[in-house]
Amino acid sequence: MKTKSLRIKFLSGLLWLGIATAAAQHISGKVTDPQQQPVDGATVILQTVDSTFVDAVITEPDGSFLLNHQPDAYRLIVQHLLYETLQHTGKGPDARTLVLQPKEYALGEVVVKGERPLVKVEGSKLSYDMPQLTANKLVNTAYDCLKQLPGVIERDGNLTLAGAGAVNLIINGKPSSMTNEQLVSILQNTPAANVEKAEVMYSTPPQYHVRGASINVVLKGYKEGNGSWQGEVHGTYVQQDKASANGGFTVAYTTPKFNIDLSYSANKGRADSDLEFITEHTIDSKVYHVEELTKNEVTGFRNLLRLNTDYKIKENSELSFTYTTNFKTDGDAWSTTTGNISNGNNYQGTKDQMHNLALSYSAPFGLKIGADYTYFKLNGNQDFEDTDKEGNRTAFLTDELQRIDRWKVYADQSHTLPHNWALNYGASFAYVSNRNRQLYNLESMESQNTDSRIDEYTYNAYIGFDKSFNPQWSLSASAAVEYYQMEDYKKWAVYPTIQLSYIPSTSHIFQLAFNTNKTYPDYWTLSGGTSYLSGYNELQGNPYLRPYTNYSASLNYILKSKYIFNISYDYDKDYFTQMIYMSPDRLKDIYNTVNWNYSRQLSVTAILPYNLQSWCNGTLTLQGGLNHHKADAYFDAPFDKKQWTGTAVWQNTFNLSQRPKIQLEFSVLGQTKAIQGSYEIDPLWSMDSSLRWTSDNGKASLLLKGTDIFDTLNPKTKIRNGLQHLDMNVKNYRQSISLTFSYRFGGYQKKEVKEVDTSRFKH
Repeated sequence: MKTKSLRIKFLSGLLWLGIATAAAQHISGKVTDPQQQPVDGATVILQTVDSTFVDAVITEPDGSFLLNHQPDAYRLIVQHLLYETLQHTGKGPDARTLVLQPKEYALGEVVVKGERPLVKVEGSKLSYDMPQLTANKLVNTAYDCLKQLPGVIERDGNLTLAGAGAVNLIINGKPSSMTNEQLVSILQNTPAANVEKAEVMYSTPPQYHVRGASINVVLKGYKEGNGSWQGEVHGTYVQQDKASANGGFTVAYTTPKFNIDLSYSANKGRADSDLEFITEHTIDSKVYHVEELTKNEVTGFRNLLRLNTDYKIKENSELSFTYTTNFKTDGDAWSTTTGNISNGNNYQGTKDQMHNLALSYSAPFGLKIGADYTYFKLNGNQDFEDTDKEGNRTAFLTDELQRIDRWKVYADQSHTLPHNWALNYGASFAYVSNRNRQLYNLESMESQNTDSRIDEYTYNAYIGFDKSFNPQWSLSASAAVEYYQMEDYKKWAVYPTIQLSYIPSTSHIFQLAFNTNKTYPDYWTLSGGTSYLSGYNELQGNPYLRPYTNYSASLNYILKSKYIFNISYDYDKDYFTQMIYMSPDRLKDIYNTVNWNYSRQLSVTAILPYNLQSWCNGTLTLQGGLNHHKADAYFDAPFDKKQWTGTAVWQNTFNLSQRPKIQLEFSVLGQTKAIQGSYEIDPLWSMDSSLRWTSDNGKASLLLKGTDIFDTLNPKTKIRNGLQHLDMNVKNYRQSISLTFSYRFGGYQKKEVKEVDTSRFKH
């Protein structure tokens, strides 16, 4: 036993030595001018002494930089348009202070000798240095930074990844029960300067506890010399059809051992929209012509508060605790409907609150454990009134409640083995208690009352490995076994993931990925309740809705660490999404969600960045895809539709002035005809533009932004499927102009942010 103990201690010592050695592999320093003022935005290129490129970074507003590599001997090349290029040869992690001399000749004489790689491959990830990527972009928040990633497109407030569709968001690599909607809210209030890098994964390893494609946002932590109090304040005024505003602050205290940060934001918003229906509605062979226009007005006041603490017990050992609350103190929605069959008014009031507690611990020997609890509660009421053309009046009140308690615990272990092998395994358990209640005040409607409770259990275990065969070939593979139970629905499933990388040279990179995933319905839909939207439109739940399974394969080719080409194929068995069905028995349009046979898509994407010297940079993203949607059992209106759809996004940034720093940006999005089930969606396009002023010290900025300038992002949709004949025109008043002011103090560097998963809650 004593010999075994000594052996364990010896191996532990070797592991600690390896960790300590890896942790020391960095070079830090600072860049200033002759007056010792920090130089912001200088490029620091790291080379070996034989001029081989290793890495590159952009200096922070305080002039500091950190390179995550450390050759035995190295050369640093520091470049800035306003200063002479500096070369520095050194050894060790401390490059000290590098002083740049101002240029005394015309900018036209500057010669650019090289270009930094846009993307690097790190195992199964495409890694982007976000300060480099966004150095000349008009970004204020972490969410803005994500929209600058190649292939990332925002659609209706959701981020999609070209070649992968919907994408999961992860913060600092930590598992979380938080979802995209809440995550977007938090990232929109996280300063852009806090984002260190983003890791794009087309096939996410199971230790992240999400499946499918994902983006891991790595936020900056403590840096030597950047401790004490730091923070940022910001405020935005938005003028759409009506005005709204938001603002907040973030403050943090950082030390080498302990970090604490607090953030708060408030959003007083108003969103108006119009919805027009024109249908030829068939009932018992008789056709009714229906026209209806609904004007919606939504207001609300939402608050977000986060408190995060991290305590570094020792090197590579950390204890973290986060409390997040997101609550709406008042929310009101008014709808006024006019039409040829009825006129009515509909008021809905809601209040909600979410509380999330997350505790995690990472050990120096590769163990990570955590627990996460979320409490969500929504109270709502509805006052509905409608009068048909014969003068018959319908009026009722409803009371709604949704309460969700969710627990999640997880444990993950990783081992570094000889011969470039790595082993990962772990397990998680999640329990959800969900209660939905909807009560009507009329006796005649009591049969529609619902009061349901659903318990959901998910058991998951996985094992995987990473193997680097040589500098050209590497493989990552895993398999997760999951048991899912929700009431009478019980399902065993296996989810394999594979990612193969081939790098014949630094100019050519190939990545092949395959993964599977399962998507579950939201809790309100599963309750089976009915909501009345107008005299003609109603929303129905479906307690029999099944989860759908996704199978995804993609191939990336990266040319010169800059140009990205992708081909992908997705197959979604039992796919579902909300659609409209015209009832054959009564004069009603019904929003419903049912399972299809499948949805499948073949897509090809090209991402083409470019630079025009120092005054303009941009990216052109082109995507073409063939969509095939099939549902044999969609009531009496089955569909089997195919459609080629093309999408293009063109982003440009112009550097108008260096001092003062003024930048102009515009982006254009276009899409050809598309389908969604039996829907046919007309082509659409939109244009956004921004103008930003930044102070000389980089702390203050003003951003003037115009969104959907020409008011064109309002797609028209139609259904021509058997007896289903509908034209739907939506106007969301996305056209807006906004002014944002932000001010940073103390060189703020923020720690992690996580988001609570409310994608299946009612909102």
